[in-house]
Amino acid sequence: MSTARKNAAQLVHYLRFAINWNDAGIAAGVNKQTLPAGAILIGTDVLVVTPFNAGTTNDVTVGIGGVANNVVTTADAVETAAGLTQNIKPSGIAAVPLVADSVVKATFTQTGGAATAGKAIVIIKYVPDNDL
Repeated sequence: MSTARKNAAQLVHYLRFAINWNDAGIAAGVNKQTLPAGAILIGTDVLVVTPFNAGTTNDVTVGIGGVANNVVTTADAVETAAGLTQNIKPSGIAAVPLVADSVVKATFTQTGGAATAGKAIVIIKYVPDNDL
């Protein structure tokens, strides 16, 4: 049985989750939620609530299907300043109807002095396949 989030109504669905600088395992990537088979991603928003403050690099990425950054790339949001980036377009296998339930994985990569703060909220908007 699928654990993906899917409402039977014909409406835009979403996944919402936080990424924190100190989440356990965040450097290697943390599984967050699951998108259902047949879903079409229509955009992702990233709200940086608390700027990430590592010394040199502060990269938040989100991906599915074993790809670290096909939903949100390092260039899509400004992690070092509070603010909202809207309607980030997916790429690769995330840009076509999903062939199977897909686990969403979030990563925070840092270099230079270690971060002591940082929080982003990610909202992935998608339309499920109501025929599945």
